[in-house]
Amino acid sequence: MTRLLRALWLLSWILGLSSSALALPVTLTLVPSAGSLLPGQTLSVAVVVGGLTDMAGEIALESFDLDLSFDTTRLQFDSLSFATSLGDPNDGGETFVSGPGTPNVSGVVLMGEFSSLTGAQLLALQNAPFTLATIGFTALANPGPAEFEFINLDGSSLGGVEGRALGDELQDPNTGCAPPAVCALSVTIVPEPRGAALLAAALALLALRRRAARV
Repeated sequence: MTRLLRALWLLSWILGLSSSALALPVTLTLVPSAGSLLPGQTLSVAVVVGGLTDMAGEIALESFDLDLSFDTTRLQFDSLSFATSLGDPNDGGETFVSGPGTPNVSGVVLMGEFSSLTGAQLLALQNAPFTLATIGFTALANPGPAEFEFINLDGSSLGGVEGRALGDELQDPNTGCAPPAVCALSVTIVPEPRGAALLAAALALLALRRRAARV
C-alpha cells in the first residue's frame, strides 16, 4: 500500500509539474517613449508581447486583435504602424488596422493583424519579446495623467498557429489582465515652463498682497 501511495503521489507531482510547465507566461506590455510630455510634444507607445514558450519551445504568434483606450482630453492620436513580426505590414493580405469609428472621437485605437506565413517563418521573425505595433500621439494642452489600457481582451486577442488561443493567458475576471501581463500605462502631461513660471509668479504676488493687507 505504501508503495502504491508513493507511486500515485509521484504521478500526481509529475502531472502537476507538466501542467505548470505548459502554462504560458504571456506578457502584453505598453512601452512609452517618455514618461512625461509638454503640450505639443509627441509620444510613441510600443505594444510588446513576450513569454510565448511552452515545454516544446517557442510558440509562433499568428494573429492579434487588440483595442487600446486612451485619454482624448490629453492626447491626440496621430498614427499606427505595424512591426514586421507577423510579416510585411504593407501587404494588404497581412494586416487590418481600423474598425468602425475614429480614435480621436472614440478614444480607442483598434489594431489587428493576421499572418499567412507558416509557423517556421513566423518564428524566424519573432525573437521574444517583440513589438507588434507602435502608436503615435501628440500631447494636448491639458496637464495631468493620461491613461492607456487594453480593453475587451479575450482568447482571440492573441492567436497562435493552429488556432491556439494565447489571449486566454491574459484574462482575469476582475481586471481583464492577469500578471505578469502589464496592460495599463500612465504618462503625465506637464504645463509649459512659461505657463508654470507665470502661475508661480501670480501665486507669489497674491501672497505678498495678502501679507500687505494684514499689516
